[in-house]
Amino acid sequence: YRSATMLGSLARAARMGATRRVGTFSSATSTGVRSKSTASGPGVPPALLTNWYNIFGKSNVAYITWIVGGILVAEGFTGGMTDMLWSSANSGRLYESVDWTKFVVEDDDDDDDDDDEDEDEDEEEGDDDDEE
Repeated sequence: YRSATMLGSLARAARMGATRRVGTFSSATSTGVRSKSTASGPGVPPALLTNWYNIFGKSNVAYITWIVGGILVAEGFTGGMTDMLWSSANSGRLYESVDWTKFVVEDDDDDDDDDDEDEDEDEEEGDDDDEE
């Protein structure tokens, strides 16, 4: 008998708590909290949302296309911003920002060309000796 009374009092307390919670919810909605959240104001215009839904929201294929396109655009933007930040933080230390004129080395190609010409002359002289 005692456990039944205890369960009955718990059930009553639960019902009263639920009534109180419902009462506070209804009082919150009566003060206009809900109407404020659905009131028009700055944000996305309803015509734009309707057009978006008609184009992308009605089928899974179109929606997935929207998601993939958004990911690609976001990745491009994020990658560009990251590269820009990295380049500005490492200015002068990256391949494209190094002043390569400081590292110009005198080229010995002229000496090589002279050697090539001398070899060509020697070959011509050698050919002339063979003809005689």
